[in-house]
Amino acid sequence: MLLPSFLGTVVALAATAAAFAGCTDCSNNSTEPYIDVPAPWTLKGTVYSTFLLPGLGIPLDGKLPEKAFPPRERQFPESIEGNYTGKIGIIQVVHYSESPVGPYDEMFIIPGFFEHEKGGKVVENLRASRIHVSHKYVTWTSRRNWNQPKHIARFDWTSSQDGSESVKIYPFDTTGDSSESHPSKKPWFRMTFSPLLLENLLGLNLNLLSLLSLEGLNPKIPFNFDLIDSLGIDLTLVQPPVPHGNDTFGAIVEGGKTWKSVVPGQKSAKTSVGTMDLDQSGGDGEDEGENAVGDEFERNFWPGMGRYSVGLKMEETELGFGEAEVWE
Repeated sequence: MLLPSFLGTVVALAATAAAFAGCTDCSNNSTEPYIDVPAPWTLKGTVYSTFLLPGLGIPLDGKLPEKAFPPRERQFPESIEGNYTGKIGIIQVVHYSESPVGPYDEMFIIPGFFEHEKGGKVVENLRASRIHVSHKYVTWTSRRNWNQPKHIARFDWTSSQDGSESVKIYPFDTTGDSSESHPSKKPWFRMTFSPLLLENLLGLNLNLLSLLSLEGLNPKIPFNFDLIDSLGIDLTLVQPPVPHGNDTFGAIVEGGKTWKSVVPGQKSAKTSVGTMDLDQSGGDGEDEGENAVGDEFERNFWPGMGRYSVGLKMEETELGFGEAEVWE
């Protein structure tokens, strides 16, 4: 009996070590050194998404707002290079429960497609132009692995009895302090996802029994982002080089001088439809029209978006990032 018990303990410890390969104390206050955590990565979490469509987040004039790119990257033309063509995009907020660098939160903007040159030809691909994450370890290693322009932010989550989930995001790079040592005083982004239950649609106070009977009206179904790829939309993310920063944490590092690409994966057996409330009242820059680094204040966060948009909630999602293709 001792041998199986011992082996079980060894397996459990090995699994724990694998799940936290990049750090054991994965916090901004940790003194652990940065170490490379190479791809492929498999992560698990809950994903909230809303899509950008022509005239509804995809600008018809082809002009992106300043906030599409991080303040640091905006100082380097090679980091924002490429002709923006739009077409379709997405804003996602992810609450990761498992990753090689521990649990963390992430918000990223893929504003659409960009044209760039590869092998003497002009090609068109999606790009994650701005990303905020909740700790320094994922910032450091993601910039090195995939040229992802990640910067640290504080994420404040709130859950409500009606099933809605809210988050406020306070970036460290929007205060005007190049050391990125502390979060903004006001949220740069906020959203509330509400499931499509009759109670939420009509503003009624229904008892628990009624809610249980109504959940069948909004079933949780399987969804895989490969379905989008099957429609002829190439999901490959192509990222230009990211610059070195002057941040307190030493997390804003280069990923090399070349472009990198990766095909991300997301799949969930429990996906539901809801509304995403993008009201930014009380947000950073509301009174002045922009914040300290020139990010425009938009009432609904992004130009062309209404207050409410269709949202997806993917629970128990498995996400994957493979090894980047390095463009020579």
